[in-house]
Amino acid sequence: MEKHVSSLKILNIVLCVIILIAFAVIGTKVNVHADEINSSNDEVLPSKSILGYKYRDLLEKYNFSFINKKEEKIITYDLDYYIDQNIDTIKFFSKVFDYKLEDIISNLKEREKDNNEFLSTNIGYLKDEDGNLKVFDSFEYGLIEYFYYLNKNHNSLRHSNYEPYTGSSDYIEKLIMYYSSIYTNVDRTTLLSIGAAESGYYKVKFMLKYNNVYGGMSSKGLIKHNNIELGVLSYVRMMSRNYYGKGLDDVYSIGRVYCPKMIDGVKQASPHWINLVNKAKNKYKNYTDQITIEDITNNTTIL
Repeated sequence: MEKHVSSLKILNIVLCVIILIAFAVIGTKVNVHADEINSSNDEVLPSKSILGYKYRDLLEKYNFSFINKKEEKIITYDLDYYIDQNIDTIKFFSKVFDYKLEDIISNLKEREKDNNEFLSTNIGYLKDEDGNLKVFDSFEYGLIEYFYYLNKNHNSLRHSNYEPYTGSSDYIEKLIMYYSSIYTNVDRTTLLSIGAAESGYYKVKFMLKYNNVYGGMSSKGLIKHNNIELGVLSYVRMMSRNYYGKGLDDVYSIGRVYCPKMIDGVKQASPHWINLVNKAKNKYKNYTDQITIEDITNNTTIL
């Protein structure tokens, strides 16, 4: 009996040795070339959620933009950029103020040389009393102020050309709406209505001859503007600065200055004028279109 047990022990030992040898053979480390794996298109990222995808499949599935990403073009937002982006607007206002486009571009380039700083709303590099660049509400606002600055300083580049307006009232209304989008403190319905009350809905020939739709007067009489675009701009800018900018923002407060009348010793807005403006408001309150520079240049009389 002891002999039989000894034989079993020997047999077990032999079997264990055979198993150990088998594990040793199977578990032997296989040497591979790392470069071959790294360059393989079949390499899989070590993530359970994407296991089974080939390398190129993963790129397409997850759009890994950092792979083979092309160098992006860097845009420099400087004077040249804004001239290029707004060339139609610059061209339009150059005509409004009687300047040649090429002269304006040249002048802007010259002004750039004296300034290290640039603001997108101050293309003309206008400065305050402390020598700091002014900040305007928009590119168009700053551009307009640049042209007024040129006029105020009697710039020799200007070539004045008077053209009385003979076109339709629709274009004048569009001009008021466009300018009112630049001078954002005004109410365009009110401005449309005041202009209509003053100029017979923009049809009184005597006023159109002077390119004046708002009844603006000087010591010499009705103010004459070189073109209708400038005349309407002068009206909207005046309302923005001298009325809305000073807290006069409704028909009655505007009327006390714009068209006053003494009633029982008290200066008030003319009731007749108020009635004309309010009547016009019934028409213009439905004018909701957003007028852009493209809408203007497609109808302008000066380009």
